[in-house]
Amino acid sequence: MFISKKRALVSAIISLLFEIYAFSFVPRNINIIATRTLPRQILDYVINFVLFFVVAYLILTPLSYLLKKKK
Repeated sequence: MFISKKRALVSAIISLLFEIYAFSFVPRNINIIATRTLPRQILDYVINFVLFFVVAYLILTPLSYLLKKKK
């Protein structure tokens, strides 16, 4: 029940959208990323993707449990 490919895919899509928004449309983050070197930028993207993914997955897990229990 805890590990699901469908939830992982949805979490990956959500985290990718949040990351694109955070690094492309928030002026403060754009300025911070612009001052970093390319390897550091890549590392920032990877770390933020993993963090957003874990948070999205942990939020979707109890929601899917509640929806499954409701049926």
